[in-house]
Amino acid sequence: MVQATINASVRNHLKAIADKDLEIVNIIYQEYLSGKISEKEARERATKLLMGQKIGSTGYVYCLNSTGSVVVHPEKKLIGSDVTDFAFVRQQVADKEGFIEYEWANPGEKEQREKVLYMTYFEPWDWIISVSSYRSEFATLIDADDFRDKISTITLGKSGYVFIIGKDEEVLVHPWIHGTISDFQGTLGSKFLRDIYEKKRGIIHYKWKDRSGDTLREKLAIFEHLPSMDWIIASSVYTDEIYAPLNRIIYFVLFAVVLSLLLAIPLGAYVSNSITNPVNDLVNLFSKAAAGKWDTRAQNTSQDEIGILSRRFNKFMDDLQGIQCNLNTEVAIRQKAEYQRRLFEEVFNNAMEGITITDIEGKILKANPAFTDITGYDVQDVIGKNPNILKSEKHDKAFYTAMWNEIRETGHWSGEIWNRRKNGESYPELLSISAIKDTEGETTHYVAVFHDITEMKSKEEQIRYQAHHDALTGLPNRGLLTDRIKMAISRAKRLDTRLALFYLDLDNFKTVNDSLGHAIGDKILLKATERISDIFRSQDTISRLGGDEFVILVENVKDEMHLINIIEKLFAGFAAPFIIDGTELHITTSLGITIFPDDGEDAGTLIKNADMAMYQAKAEGRNGYHMYRQEMHDRAQRRLTVENALRHGVNAREFAVYYQPKINLDTGMVYGLEALVRWPRPDGSVISPAEFIPLAEETGLIVDIGKIVLETACKDIQTLTAHSEQPLVVSINLSGRQLKHPDILDDIRAITTSSSPIPLKLEFEITESTLMDDVDGTVEILQEISNMGFSLSIDDFGTGYSSLAYLKSFPINTLKIDRSFITEITVNDEDASIVRTIIDMSRNLSLDVVAEGVEYPEQSRMLKELGCSRIQGFLYGKPMPLLELITFLKSWKLDKI
Repeated sequence: MVQATINASVRNHLKAIADKDLEIVNIIYQEYLSGKISEKEARERATKLLMGQKIGSTGYVYCLNSTGSVVVHPEKKLIGSDVTDFAFVRQQVADKEGFIEYEWANPGEKEQREKVLYMTYFEPWDWIISVSSYRSEFATLIDADDFRDKISTITLGKSGYVFIIGKDEEVLVHPWIHGTISDFQGTLGSKFLRDIYEKKRGIIHYKWKDRSGDTLREKLAIFEHLPSMDWIIASSVYTDEIYAPLNRIIYFVLFAVVLSLLLAIPLGAYVSNSITNPVNDLVNLFSKAAAGKWDTRAQNTSQDEIGILSRRFNKFMDDLQGIQCNLNTEVAIRQKAEYQRRLFEEVFNNAMEGITITDIEGKILKANPAFTDITGYDVQDVIGKNPNILKSEKHDKAFYTAMWNEIRETGHWSGEIWNRRKNGESYPELLSISAIKDTEGETTHYVAVFHDITEMKSKEEQIRYQAHHDALTGLPNRGLLTDRIKMAISRAKRLDTRLALFYLDLDNFKTVNDSLGHAIGDKILLKATERISDIFRSQDTISRLGGDEFVILVENVKDEMHLINIIEKLFAGFAAPFIIDGTELHITTSLGITIFPDDGEDAGTLIKNADMAMYQAKAEGRNGYHMYRQEMHDRAQRRLTVENALRHGVNAREFAVYYQPKINLDTGMVYGLEALVRWPRPDGSVISPAEFIPLAEETGLIVDIGKIVLETACKDIQTLTAHSEQPLVVSINLSGRQLKHPDILDDIRAITTSSSPIPLKLEFEITESTLMDDVDGTVEILQEISNMGFSLSIDDFGTGYSSLAYLKSFPINTLKIDRSFITEITVNDEDASIVRTIIDMSRNLSLDVVAEGVEYPEQSRMLKELGCSRIQGFLYGKPMPLLELITFLKSWKLDKI
């Protein structure tokens, strides 16, 4: 009762605080609505008032919103955090009002303690106002007066009562004692309250005078500890008042004993006769039964022992009479069981399914003839062996483990499985295994029934194949193509790649088909299928949609060049004539091409757009291609045009070499040149290196172009030497494709030897990314070039993520800072820091350093301040042909810096 009263008191206390807080917040909110204060000021005032409250020792007020985020809390770092991970928070969000009990630990506490809260809801601000307190602090929240009247109504005996001792020896509830234990002990000189306070729970006996008398009487106190309040609830009563009812009971018992003795004598005589007479009757019945009278039955139906014995006698006679009937029934059952055994034997021997019976260890005890027909094993050959002699290699260990686990758990397993015949052939079967249990539920045998489904599987596969493939060519049909496109789109989205659809139509096929017949047309389609299959990869999907229309799905498409290579192979494949029954037929094709995700994001859209692009190719004159997007088509056409022109340009040696000067700021002299390839066309146009260099890399033509540049530069060095005040170092770029070419060293050696340049006047530049592509192979080649006497420079340094460990292993003489760091060196601290680091690193490694892309005097001055005096850029000279360069060198003066 005390605990319940405490809970109610605390709940009312917390509710009163929560209701008062709600009232205060509402008053502040009304001030905001009236325009006296802003909403921000209103929220701040409300928060300050709520945070100023303290519930007990450590309790506090906080607010959540409907999403479970903290909006008001003493710990400011928690404001704005989502606390819906806690179950009691989710209950707060759901209920918004009411009482909740939960466990919680403050920051720094290791163990959780019981805690309670009362919450109310302020809807305008979406605040769930919660007033919380630990149970261990309830004593600070309640008043003993809340339940003093209820305690006072409890009486024990005549003068017993209940009292409560609180913390710090305070007597909270007592009929006539107030104050502390110490106060009471000093007044009356008794220490029983002290004993109760120190023991917390138990029973004590003591002597005490009633307030209305002078006689000492024995008294009993029973007391219990209430941990949540640290209170002791005690009851006290005089011993004689407890035993007073027992005295009355003793007199009643003595009277009952005397009365029982007076009634026992006549009752005994009656009972004796009531027992002996039925026993004699029962003995006579046994005699009749012994004489063979099986229908003898006792008529005694009393509930005493004789009646029970009589009923047992009748049961015995019933069982005895039933034995004869059971014997007759058992004979009939045995005859029926023998018939069923013969019937099951016939079924076992004549079943079309294979049947095996094994013992608990898996040894075959019996098998039927169908087992031999299916597996090829004679029955006598497998008796005593394990069925795993039929095991194929198509299932792993986990499959059989799962199968036997299911049999042990459920007593049954069925499904498809692959087994092996005696001749080694694998075959599929439907298998059912059942556990046979005895009367005690223990497994004693296993029965396996299986059916060969090879023919059924073959028919299913044939039907499945026909449903998804073209009957003539065997290629996937539209349905299977659509499925594969969907899967390819999923992969492309996951891997962030692209895929392409080639919609191929044979030009004038209908005319050939109508004039020569469908049989010839079918042969053309088969030949076309062969040619297409020879062009595409095995992982590409080639499908026939019907008639002379084919669609090819290609995944992992890199760029337009990838598509162009495929287009060129297709047209080359159809360039040769078709020889059909001795007749030479020329069949061309028109192509429509779509790209995912550029031209559609689903299979239907991609196929439709590829079809439209194919018809556009036919409209443009057949025997051509068209990409669905015009800009991509134009880029592809441009790529083809440039590639064809590039091949012609290499053969015609159309390429020219321009030179950009390199300046030494310390000496004011031009100390070197970078040889740069240019491509002026015979028609007067000039194709940018940014367009033809990557194409030359992809096609491998960069090797031939590199030879042209090296040959030209070696010849020009002789001319340049005569027009320079000091030897000029000419830098020539080497691409990754050139470095990997097997003849690169022989080409350099042959060209430089035939031109007879001075070795120190030639330098080769390699980009940092090329350097790191194949470290071991590149080191070997560069070492050979260095051994020839040529200098080596790393171009675009700072963009290739090379490490110092690798850098030290290369025979490098110069680092060339990439222009991307120079462009904003005067305004970008990060770029300036990178440049400074490269310069310092070059100095520490005893390497020269060159800055390229210098266009403004401020850049030049800052580079010199940082310690880089070798400059290349438009500030001092643009790339220029040989004659213009000679004029530039003649006019170069120190004051130009």
